[in-house]
Amino acid sequence: MESNKSSKAVSFLSVLIIILLVVIAGLSYVYYQQKQEAKENEEMLLAEKDSLSNNLLNLMNDYKDLETDNDSLNQKLLMEKERAQKLYSELQNLKRVSYAKIKEYQRELGTLRAIMKNMVREIDSLNTLNQQLIAENIKVKEEAATAKKTVKELEQRTEELNSQVAKGSIVKARNVVATALNRRGKETSRISRTRKFRACFTLNENAIAKAGPRFVYMRIVGPDDFVLAKSETDLFEFEGEQIVFSAKREVDYQNQDVDMCIYFDNNGELLKGTYKITLYMDGYLIGYTELTLK
Repeated sequence: MESNKSSKAVSFLSVLIIILLVVIAGLSYVYYQQKQEAKENEEMLLAEKDSLSNNLLNLMNDYKDLETDNDSLNQKLLMEKERAQKLYSELQNLKRVSYAKIKEYQRELGTLRAIMKNMVREIDSLNTLNQQLIAENIKVKEEAATAKKTVKELEQRTEELNSQVAKGSIVKARNVVATALNRRGKETSRISRTRKFRACFTLNENAIAKAGPRFVYMRIVGPDDFVLAKSETDLFEFEGEQIVFSAKREVDYQNQDVDMCIYFDNNGELLKGTYKITLYMDGYLIGYTELTLK
């Protein structure tokens, strides 16, 4: 009997030890999982912090590019620059990163971006940004791809599209003629007298093209490869990208030849040299010409 009791006790203890080992193993696994999750969360928070820092740096650089002659707006610009710098410094000195802090800084960043957009609209409405600055902003946002296109590339694209006209429904422009006009609407070749650009052309007859109203867009690229534009928000789609246009005009195309002209009012300083004028419709490049000003 004593032997049976001892045997049962040993069995009970063995089972108990096994249970404890299973529990310990389970707790160890849970602890390991929690530790891994905590590490992953920490890495995610640090990545979010780095992303916020980069966004703030980009925002501060954008503020540096804004210029205006208006004293009130200059004061606002200075205040917002200091606010962005302060937020960036706080973020850099942040020792303990949490979701609550990240959300707080994201809200602050969103507010700064919204304020900046409003200030850009104010500056544009006062017409205090010169043509060069607008062109520089356009060039950056287009990642320098469109502004760096050479005349040779444009001619090659035109030839490629010409080969498709016979097969497709692309409406081409012919007899594209660009002129500069003075304040009286007379043609001129002088930089100092140029007040408007005019591009006149004929939209070709195309029986299989889609009929109806659409816009024809004109882009004017100066000798410095910058696009002349009224606003950097004047965009249209071309080859999967949003690019800036100088002027546009609506036309009711009914599959017949259409003679038309597009005008661009110049409000900024111009450079001597050759200006490249390109025309677009339905997402295609349809015409090209050049204009040289002295």
